[in-house]
Amino acid sequence: MTHDPGRAGGLHDLVTVARRELVVRVRSKAFRISTILLLAVTVASIAIAAALMGRTQHVTVAVTAQAPPAVASTMRAQGSAAGLSITTVTVADRAAAIRSVEHGRSAAAVAARGEIIWKSRPRASLQQVLTAAVQGAIINQRAASLGLPNGAVARLLAPIRVTVTQLHAGGNQAQWTARSVVAYAGVLLLYIAIAVYGGYVLTGVVEEKSSRVVEVLLSRVPPSSLLGGKIAGIGLAGLTQLLAVGAAAAATLGVVKPSGIPPGTVAALPMLVVWFVLGFAFYSVLYGSLGSLASRTQDAQAAAAPVAVLIAGIYVLAVVALSNPSAGWVAVLSMLPPSAPILMPLRAALVPVPVWQVVAALVLLLGATYGLFRVGARVYENAILHTGQRLRLREAWRGESARPRPAHR
Repeated sequence: MTHDPGRAGGLHDLVTVARRELVVRVRSKAFRISTILLLAVTVASIAIAAALMGRTQHVTVAVTAQAPPAVASTMRAQGSAAGLSITTVTVADRAAAIRSVEHGRSAAAVAARGEIIWKSRPRASLQQVLTAAVQGAIINQRAASLGLPNGAVARLLAPIRVTVTQLHAGGNQAQWTARSVVAYAGVLLLYIAIAVYGGYVLTGVVEEKSSRVVEVLLSRVPPSSLLGGKIAGIGLAGLTQLLAVGAAAAATLGVVKPSGIPPGTVAALPMLVVWFVLGFAFYSVLYGSLGSLASRTQDAQAAAAPVAVLIAGIYVLAVVALSNPSAGWVAVLSMLPPSAPILMPLRAALVPVPVWQVVAALVLLLGATYGLFRVGARVYENAILHTGQRLRLREAWRGESARPRPAHR
């Protein structure tokens, strides 16, 4: 193959190939349809979640005639303050209350001496309301038996302002759950984006090879520029789609303002973009170089299967890490190149991460990507013009693509 001797380096060639890949991908019908669907799903998901979080929950509680006096009115007031709309129904006795709960007509029941009856595991939010209501009703009952006027009881039970000092950041369980949901959503988005667009690089390499288009391209562009341009172009297409989804998510969050969203969620979106770019660059080099070993899509999928398994395994580890993001193995894997693009943003969303660890993860990932590209470009150059049976990686590395294999006996 011959290249234009007037070209100084491969940067111009890389930019030309990247522009071509970007235009082809963005103008395709599949890209437009998938972008519209992603935007619609993103906006709808956030809007529905905000509506569900902001919606008042309606529950029915059975109250026996023997329950503490005024417990029904107390639980309705307590429920209203907690975002629960509680409807109380009066039943004759404890047996009737049990039947009401057992048959699902009531979420819970309150019987004599403040006994709270549940069908199975108590609902945390309702349990707090009923417990506080029963305690308040019993205290009022005891105060009345002692002859204390209502005003004195009200002053006795008035809330006291307590100063709370938190020495270590941690947050309550509700906020932790919200942060976990946001972190998981970001990890899932990164995993899908890296896997999908890395797969585009794989199929793009094989399509050009099987259609012999690559032979025309290599007559004008060096192999390394062709591989780098393909990765850059497809990566820019993926980045365009990801930025559109991120902008739609940020705009929707700004409009609906859902309760329970941890502070800093919108500010964390740019870092997701950074980790996508670095993660895609790392894995797309693997996909592109391994794809050059095959002449058919089926063979390419088989050649790149270890990479797909690696990404899926890291995703599984990220899900496991949600329950203990402070574990030592999570900290180590979040700094190593293969797993850093997924595990580091997960850690950063859940626990404080030292700046040096983030910097170390970025430097190691950049260095590994550069070294991997040097190796992948050699494999790509030696294998891209080979046709027929899939090459082994060792043969492509040694430049044995032109050597015929001995016939199997």
